[in-house]
Amino acid sequence: MKAKNNKEKALKNLKDRIKLLSRGIVLEDESVPVIHLQSIQGGAGPQGVNCYIGEEPGNYKSQISLVIYPKDHYLAEHAIPAKWWTEEQSDEDPKKRKIVFTDDGLFLEEAPFNWHGGWFDRKTARIVKAKLHPYQTYSMCLYRGCKHLEQNQGCKFCTTSLLVDKFHLPKRLPDKMNLKFLKLALTNNSIRSITLTSGTIDTPEKTGKELLSFASFLKEKTNLSIHVQIEPIFDQTLLKELSQVADTIGIFLESFDENVRQMVCPGKAQAFSPEEYMKSWEMAVSCFGRGKVFTTDIIGFDEDLEVTVKGIERAARIGVLTSILLLRVGAPGLGDYSPSYIGKEDTVLQLYQELGEILVRNSIDNISPNNAGCMGCHGCSATKEAVLWARLAG
Repeated sequence: MKAKNNKEKALKNLKDRIKLLSRGIVLEDESVPVIHLQSIQGGAGPQGVNCYIGEEPGNYKSQISLVIYPKDHYLAEHAIPAKWWTEEQSDEDPKKRKIVFTDDGLFLEEAPFNWHGGWFDRKTARIVKAKLHPYQTYSMCLYRGCKHLEQNQGCKFCTTSLLVDKFHLPKRLPDKMNLKFLKLALTNNSIRSITLTSGTIDTPEKTGKELLSFASFLKEKTNLSIHVQIEPIFDQTLLKELSQVADTIGIFLESFDENVRQMVCPGKAQAFSPEEYMKSWEMAVSCFGRGKVFTTDIIGFDEDLEVTVKGIERAARIGVLTSILLLRVGAPGLGDYSPSYIGKEDTVLQLYQELGEILVRNSIDNISPNNAGCMGCHGCSATKEAVLWARLAG
């Protein structure tokens, strides 16, 4: 009976998360929530407000990058209605807690962002907060530009230049300034690990060398684990060197449906075929190990889900963990695009269930919070919940 209850609870957790990821929330009253930069401006995954999820305040089961739509957003009609929940402040909990609840009984509390102010201005606080993702993950982008964007072949969901445009920052911050932001975050908040990504600088190999140098610099200055993300590289020596400073690596195909990939990621699709991704994954697995190499599959473009599942299976046999992401709208390349998964939560659920079963069956269900960066987080997907369900269902 206990096993059955646990399985049912795991399934409910997975369904709840898919509902939140696919629809987001909208507040029914006239109050205006604090909205993360990418909550309405897009990105590869649903990067929104970092929230805890639970069935009662203070009793939370997971964290999520939650999309909170303004009431006038064109997707707000699909969002889950939510209201502010208030509680009396007490001596034990003097801070005002930002908690909302949905009609079906989910409580969502914004994770605290601690900032003591001082001579640091509001702009700095907003930059640092934007870098904090769920599960105490700190994200850093080495180069907020990309050769594909510069050649008008950028990924249509990409927002790598978002902070550059918003705060008039250089595309490449000096290492010391990046370290300054990290130390400010560490001073005020608990940080588990770093995700280190970058737009492509000339070539993936050159980008890899720059990431290696920056990761080595960070390793000298902190004791945090590091996850790096890069386009395919085929230099075994470089991959080995990266594995000595980074704990995990992401090489993102973006979609196993080649028709979608050609349409949505023209530059990356032209640069590398799926077979070349497979080759790079195999080389990366030989250096980092099974379950330590990561790719993503972004859904929402009316992709062929049978092809998607076959791709996930093939990657898993190599030793690569796939995370399914639900497209975040708002990027300039998308316009007012409506993701194809809207209103199809049962289809998304089935896809995630197949993902979980594949990862478990191939023994790469590596969702430990001890993993570096995104691989210990999964805050913008339901991958972790899918694995937890599959372990009980098997």
